Amino acid sequence: MSAHAEFLRAASNNKDLASQIKADFRKASLSQRDFRMLEFVEKLTLFPALLLETDVKLLRQIGFSDSEILHIVLGSAHFNYLNRMADGLGIQFEYKSGIEEFKVPASGQPAESPAEPAVRHVKSIPNPTVAWIHFPEISPAPGNANEPVNLYRVMGDNPAARNLARDWRTYQLTGTPALTARRRAELALFISALNRCDYSAYWFTQPLRQLGATAEECDRLARGQKPEQLSGSEQLLFEHAERLTQQPWTTRESHIESLRQAGMNDHGILQLTMLCSYLSFENRVALGLGVALEISSD
Repeated sequence: MSAHAEFLRAASNNKDLASQIKADFRKASLSQRDFRMLEFVEKLTLFPALLLETDVKLLRQIGFSDSEILHIVLGSAHFNYLNRMADGLGIQFEYKSGIEEFKVPASGQPAESPAEPAVRHVKSIPNPTVAWIHFPEISPAPGNANEPVNLYRVMGDNPAARNLARDWRTYQLTGTPALTARRRAELALFISALNRCDYSAYWFTQPLRQLGATAEECDRLARGQKPEQLSGSEQLLFEHAERLTQQPWTTRESHIESLRQAGMNDHGILQLTMLCSYLSFENRVALGLGVALEISSD
C-alpha cells in the first residue's frame, strides 16, 4: 500500500528505507530485531494459519516482550483490515508519493493451504494456557456465554483495545437490512474457514446454529464451501468475501458494479466489505497469538 510506505518515509525521513521495505524488506538495511519482526508480520499477513508458538518464542529471543508481541499482532491484523477496506472499495491515494508503486506479480501469492481450505475439526484438548503470550488479568472480561472470552483476555495488557474489539465484533455481527445477522454469521464462518482459524470458526458456529442453521449447513461453511442453492446476488456476496480474504488486490470496480446490479446499494456494499475486512483482523489475532478454545468439544 502506497499510503503506508509514505507514512514510513515521513516518519523515518528515509525514502530509500520505505522503498526497500515496500519492495522486499529482506533487501533493506534493518537491525536483526526489525528483520525478525517483519518476518513474523509477513507470515501473519500471508500465511496466518502456519504460525507456531516457536514463531512467538523467536520474537522473545530477539528481545520483544509479550506486551510488544501483542501490539505487533494487533497492529498487523489491523492493517490487514485497512488494506482490505482500501482494496475492496477502491479507495484512491489522496496525494502524490515519490515512492515507486509496487506491482503485484500476475501469478499472485503462492498457495497457502491444500485444495480444500478447511477448518480442522479436531477435538479441543484442555490447555493450561490461554495463548502463546503471557498477559495480565486486568479485570474480568464482561460479556456473555456467546462471546470468545479468551480472545478478549489476551488483550489484558491493552484494556482499551480489548473493549474496542468487543464493541467492534458486536457491531459486525448485528443484522442490518442489507445483511441479516444470519448472513453475517454465515460469511464470518466461511471466511474463518478460508483462513483456517478454528477458534473463530467455533465462535461463529454458535450464533449461526441459534439463528436456525443446520449442522450440515454449518459444516459446509466450516469446510470453506459456499452454501448450496444460492441466488445470483447471494453468490456475489460470498465471492466478494472470498476475494477479499484471499486476493484483495484483485478487486475491481466491475465487481462493485456487479453487486449494485444485483440490488445492493453502496451502503450495503460498505457493510459487506467492513465485515469481510474485520474477519481478517479477528482471525489473525487468534492465529497470531495462538488463542486456545475455551470449551472442549466431544
